[in-house]
Amino acid sequence: MTTGQGSMTTAPAPRRSPEAEPAVPRELEQPPAHFTNRTDQLAALDALLDAPRDRPVVQVICGLGGIGKSALARQWVHRVRARFPRGQLYADLGAFNATGPTDTGELLKRFLVAFGIDGKKQPAGLDELKALYRSETAGRPLLVVLDDAVSSEQVAPLIPTAPGSIVVVTSRFRLGGLRASHGARRLDLTKFEHGHGVQLLSAIVDDERTGEPSVHLTDMVKFCDGLPIALHVLGVKLANQPHLSAARAAAQLERLRLAALADHKENLSVTSTFDLSYQDLSPDAARLYRALGLHPGPEFGLGAATGAAERSMDDTEVLLGELVQSGLLDVRQDRFSFHDLVRIHAEEKAAEAGEADAAQRRILEWYLRAARRTEDTLTVPDQDRIPYEFGDRGPDPESLPGNDDALPWLERERPNLIAAIQTAARQELPELAWQLAAAMWPLFLLRKHYRDFLTISQLGVTCAEQWGNVSAKALMLNRAGAACRGAGRFDEAVEYYTAAKEALADGGDQAIAVRSMEGLGLVALARDRVDDALAHFEENLTYARRLERAHDVNLALVNLGVTLVKAGRATEAVDRLEQAKSLLDAQGDEYNRARAQIDLGRALACDERFDEARAQVEAALATMESAGSAFEQARAIHALGDVAKLAGDIAEAKSRYEAALPIYTELNRPEAKPLAEELRSLA
Repeated sequence: MTTGQGSMTTAPAPRRSPEAEPAVPRELEQPPAHFTNRTDQLAALDALLDAPRDRPVVQVICGLGGIGKSALARQWVHRVRARFPRGQLYADLGAFNATGPTDTGELLKRFLVAFGIDGKKQPAGLDELKALYRSETAGRPLLVVLDDAVSSEQVAPLIPTAPGSIVVVTSRFRLGGLRASHGARRLDLTKFEHGHGVQLLSAIVDDERTGEPSVHLTDMVKFCDGLPIALHVLGVKLANQPHLSAARAAAQLERLRLAALADHKENLSVTSTFDLSYQDLSPDAARLYRALGLHPGPEFGLGAATGAAERSMDDTEVLLGELVQSGLLDVRQDRFSFHDLVRIHAEEKAAEAGEADAAQRRILEWYLRAARRTEDTLTVPDQDRIPYEFGDRGPDPESLPGNDDALPWLERERPNLIAAIQTAARQELPELAWQLAAAMWPLFLLRKHYRDFLTISQLGVTCAEQWGNVSAKALMLNRAGAACRGAGRFDEAVEYYTAAKEALADGGDQAIAVRSMEGLGLVALARDRVDDALAHFEENLTYARRLERAHDVNLALVNLGVTLVKAGRATEAVDRLEQAKSLLDAQGDEYNRARAQIDLGRALACDERFDEARAQVEAALATMESAGSAFEQARAIHALGDVAKLAGDIAEAKSRYEAALPIYTELNRPEAKPLAEELRSLA
């Protein structure tokens, strides 16, 4: 009938004879033979049975192709089928059929046939079919499985009308439209834990190759990374080839990668599973997918993806959304990641397209630009930057970290930066690897991470040698020395600093030698060899003045002031440190000005100028808290304890020392041991 506000289709009369009983379809497929784990997911599905019964309940199970969506659906509906005596329907919606997804009208016709309505008696129009389906399902709660759906639009007409019905939909896509239109729940399926992978593979193979734990079994399951389709294909392959040992199978996976996860006689292939989703991507999303397969670390943010895409951040966000929607890319909050096998697939596609080298370099250079941005924000350069010629025009500037996020960005991206350096070194890009290592300096200066600091500095030395740059080598030798010194490995530190000076003997940037002299002085000071420290710092100061390195002159004055305090020459120390503080302030170097203030506070306290001492150290502590330097915060707190002790306030000193000690300990600093001894003496 029609109204003034549009047309409305009414359900036609049922197309079966009045005396015929409605057919009761029992279409559910059998549960999988070797269903494994998914205990939590089955419990979540069981909760559907307790959902309000005032409308049909729709549950979407989504995830990567081959993650086990259909297996979970088949297992669960088999368990609860007896609760739906009025009918159980199943349909393969064919999201990736060669001829395209199954037509909704054809699916409606097939369901109506299952209800006993002959196809010849069904209406021809889609709207009439939908209306008849609603009418037929209005009074009978059904259990419906809609497998491999492509869209919410495809699914919606197949949802029965009767309250109490449950519809389980599986899809590689997230089908957010069903949430909006039908209140659908979503269950994101993830990979197996290692033990469950072993369980599934062992159940399929069932012989000595998987019967007992072995290195080869572990390697095979680890390669499959908890993906059920991969474990299934590997299990079938082993079952079909009893002569293939576990050792040989593991070696094939290592050598052939995805090509080894196939059994062509059984028409099984993990690559083909991924290809279905990949081929459905838009060209731009497919290009980004290929590029991100070359990302060096396990996860990444929007910024790195923008660098890989060579697009704006807004455009890149849309493309990432397409990859997430396809199930090929996982996302947690604002971090993206691939399943290990999907990453291999993307990498192989990049190689096939001849894009691998260029894509990888774009990503690595994006990390260099981003790290350099933080360097410009967080530190005053103590060396002239060694130039680098970038290979592209540069990413969207908005993709790079901002001033407020500089240090958190470095901390968050530390694994990716280390992986980028290692990747560049492996790809025989020593200059780029070195530049990445050099750009991590603010993180190591402020957050220490001595193990990583030393590893990266040592790799930087190797890359500089391959590059043939003497200055770059000396700089990294100095940084290796700084890492060893910070960790209390003083003999090694001296070796690195000395090697840096020797490397510069025949050329290179002589300003780098200033750091070597400074480092040797700092080691001597840490060992309480005050006279040696004074000699190194005087040499350092003289050399810096000769080279007209104003910043290095100021740092030498700070170190001389610290050493003079230890030598019992507080008045001279105050003079040096006040001079350094004033000059560093004029240069805008807040970090090193605060360092000078910490030691100026100690010198003033030794001169019994306690109020001035506290004011200097408290100001420095505030600066270091703002900078995010845990070590320098500990130094400031420690200094406040020293001021209190010299002023005769032992309780305050003890309180300050107790606050500083855990920070030194967490950072594995050599200051921890003598401070602990000082606390014991006060107790």
